[in-house]
Amino acid sequence: MKISEMTNDQAAEALIRLAVPFGSICEDEEAIKMIEKYNDMKNEPVIKTIGTLLPQLVAYMFKTHKNDLYEIVGALTMKSTAAVAKMNFMDTIKTVRESYDEVLHGFFTSSASQIANNVGKSSTVSSDTDTTE
Repeated sequence: MKISEMTNDQAAEALIRLAVPFGSICEDEEAIKMIEKYNDMKNEPVIKTIGTLLPQLVAYMFKTHKNDLYEIVGALTMKSTAAVAKMNFMDTIKTVRESYDEVLHGFFTSSASQIANNVGKSSTVSSDTDTTE
């Protein structure tokens, strides 16, 4: 199910479940390095890029983030991670493809951009109200 098709309660639950595994993957320096290789290969033929990066990334992600991936699929399908682990692989691929949502994509890419833009910047909070008595 796409997040844009969920009720508010369903979407809130899905986003809560998605936040931690996405954060875990996004903080993984090794995964980031693999994905950054893509930028270095932009002038290469697409098939070479896919053939070089996909096997490495898939193997790494399933070795390191299998439970995160199951949680992501579970959040999108409203299933437990145990139920996802028992799903047929091709059914899982089909479900992930059907669950892809521009709204979800936009949410995470805009959040990631904001975080990336704020890394290393100190933020100060000011208040116009005096809380002392």
